[in-house]
Amino acid sequence: MLVHDGVQTMSKAIEGLVESSSNLGVVKTYENRIEFTSATRSSVETLRDLIHNKSEIIARLNGATITTNAPYPAWEYKPDSKIRELMKKVYKNMYGKEPEIAAIHAGLECGILSGKMKDVDMISFGPNLYDVHTPQEKMSISSVKRVWEFLLEILKAMKNY
Repeated sequence: MLVHDGVQTMSKAIEGLVESSSNLGVVKTYENRIEFTSATRSSVETLRDLIHNKSEIIARLNGATITTNAPYPAWEYKPDSKIRELMKKVYKNMYGKEPEIAAIHAGLECGILSGKMKDVDMISFGPNLYDVHTPQEKMSISSVKRVWEFLLEILKAMKNY
């Protein structure tokens, strides 16, 4: 009951978006100890650290220790994103309609990159994926072609931006 599990905070910028969570994934019992493996994720680094600090205090108060392995960097939402606006414009020019812009609570490469390049403006986009992280995972080949063509147009537009 003391191990954080599930949604911890919701985004104030994007309605309905989980901002921080902790997922208790594995519990192992040994002869003289119990080991909990948990994944904590947040789009706000200070909130991720707060969840970790709370866990550390709970562990210490119960005579336990906590070890952190490779914390996943936060990737914070930027309300004013020049690259997002450029990509929306390119998309509309290519397809004649507004793109669907969505935020998700997931670990993406952008989190790793933003952890190393603090002020870079970035978005994530890619092909249509189905049944992700299951044995039935698949990808739409036609969407890969569309993503490639979109990327080429974005790069052209960036030269003139």
